[in-house]
Amino acid sequence: MKKIVIIIIPIIFLIFVGVRMATCDISINLVTTYKSPKITETKIDFVSDSEWAVGLNGKTISKNSDEIRPTASTAKMILALSVMKAKPFELGENGETIIINQEMYDRYIWYRSHNGSNTPVKIGEEISEYDALASALLASSNNMADSLAIWAFGSIEEYRNYATEMLKGIGVDNTTIGKDASGYDESTVSNAEDLAKIGNLILNQPVLAEIVAKTEVSVPVAGVIKNTNKLLGTNRIVGVKTGYIGEPSGYCLVSGYKEGLENITVALLNAPTRQKSFDDSLAIVTEAQEKIKTRELVAENQEVGYFESWWLGKIPIVASKKVDGVVVSEPTIYLEMEDFDGALKIMTNETKYTTNVKSEKFEKEPDFWQRFLHVFSWSLI
Repeated sequence: MKKIVIIIIPIIFLIFVGVRMATCDISINLVTTYKSPKITETKIDFVSDSEWAVGLNGKTISKNSDEIRPTASTAKMILALSVMKAKPFELGENGETIIINQEMYDRYIWYRSHNGSNTPVKIGEEISEYDALASALLASSNNMADSLAIWAFGSIEEYRNYATEMLKGIGVDNTTIGKDASGYDESTVSNAEDLAKIGNLILNQPVLAEIVAKTEVSVPVAGVIKNTNKLLGTNRIVGVKTGYIGEPSGYCLVSGYKEGLENITVALLNAPTRQKSFDDSLAIVTEAQEKIKTRELVAENQEVGYFESWWLGKIPIVASKKVDGVVVSEPTIYLEMEDFDGALKIMTNETKYTTNVKSEKFEKEPDFWQRFLHVFSWSLI
């Protein structure tokens, strides 16, 4: 009996050790340690009787009013976005050709007789989609804005339906499309917050961003048209749109500039004079540039996480290069690894900042002796 016990006990022990070695946990945990820089206060303190808002890629940074009023010609930004969505073309192209018909010519005559901004056209004229958009955005041509809407959607009513649904889809909730596409009629209304969002969308659309950054463009019949935005090129401003239809709207201006990868827009409504709209917008842009700055988000060789297991301990994961960016709200962090290489992704302000990351190479499974010692809670580390 003793001989049997002496034989059985080692066998049971060996079976126990073998099973434990074969079934021990060999998972490797991926742990993210990266923390974004502290979010700094970005509230703009500018005092103005006009309504204004500052936006960054759809996020409102600061504002002084939610009042809704006529947009005037800033409504042409909505028209331009709608046309580019319905009739898209790439940067470097001219888009489709528009042939001016009687209805489009009649609108030119009407706006000219009512002192609305216009560009001359003639029946049968051929104008590219690009030049038509430039006429609406730079020269603030009311007749060309309506002509674009009629050409792209069949009628002003169909344009209104399309643009309304488009705005709902992008979270612009306080804007109503009125009786025309130009903003000449005061039935198109919005607020500064919505217009800042819309201005951001213009700057994020490559063709439209190129157009609003131009000081002038030569188009058929009308010849050279000039940009009405006199702030263009001042304090890094690259657009976007002016507007005025009298007392209901006051003087309006949407201005945009780039900070790193981000487009930042300032929308202002109801200034008492054109010069005041320029002065106040420039002052808000200047304050925004002082408070919203590009900074280092990740340093080169910064540890952003680690692999961890019982036989490895902690294997650091480090960034391959530094990343600079703008952070005005708490970002979402993703650390993704495939073998020993991967990426750290920082999602903020609807922008993705990415840097490659890496770790030292290691054995993905414990060897025999590591497994054996682990059975007894010992370690070779």
